[in-house]
Amino acid sequence: MIKLLVSGVIAAILTGCTVATPVLVAEAGGHQLARASEDAKVRYAAALRDEPDLLTFSLQAISSGKTEEAVSVYMKGYSDSNYNDNMKSLALYQIALIYMNRFNDQRDDQKALRYLNRQKIEFPNSRLQDRVNERIALIEERAKQPTKPVSQLLTQVNRAELLKRDSTPYDEELTDMSARAISEGRVEDAESVYLVLYSNTSSSAEMRAKALYQIGLIYMSPFNAQGNNQKAMEYFRQIAVEFPETATNKQAQKRINELINRQM
Repeated sequence: MIKLLVSGVIAAILTGCTVATPVLVAEAGGHQLARASEDAKVRYAAALRDEPDLLTFSLQAISSGKTEEAVSVYMKGYSDSNYNDNMKSLALYQIALIYMNRFNDQRDDQKALRYLNRQKIEFPNSRLQDRVNERIALIEERAKQPTKPVSQLLTQVNRAELLKRDSTPYDEELTDMSARAISEGRVEDAESVYLVLYSNTSSSAEMRAKALYQIGLIYMSPFNAQGNNQKAMEYFRQIAVEFPETATNKQAQKRINELINRQM
């Protein structure tokens, strides 16, 4: 059960699928429900703008008031002996980001600080250490200022801007996280997260291949200012070598041919 729960989170990251959210307003009329749904989207977008490192599952927890449920899932993954240190490190980091987000009604900077320090002590060689140190410094700096309630912060955001959809015609196989990485110039950050997922050898071959595939798609995107066809090719070929029997390898082979045709 533990592995199934955490695998669901990983699958959501790799496919861009979202977990179904609960009804936000019980017994509400259509207009009220639509407004509640819009409010959740605004909170989601505001939380993401406040902290781009949040994964989709974490953002959903913030926007739907499900912090403790998300923490429970992440901690199950952290406690699972089948998951490697990079995955465990990522779990603690996401919990901290959820707790410290300014648009989370369950915000608790002290809890966030405890998880960040725990991450530093337990995983000193984590890929995330620099980012963890930055978040600790941010919490310490914020402690010097009065805390604004979430309701006040939400009245100060530009709802139209947050709800505006990016019209860039990205490749349909890119996940939301990958598309965000391209549009926000955070390619190396996304690559780092996908490599964490790839490095977890207890995950299925298909999931690990999908992680490499997303990196390849990011680097071959014509909308990526940091695009690199050679790096994309290397990732796709890595899939062929390590995961030849997966469905993702068939997709990777098509991308290899596409890249070869670009060079002609």
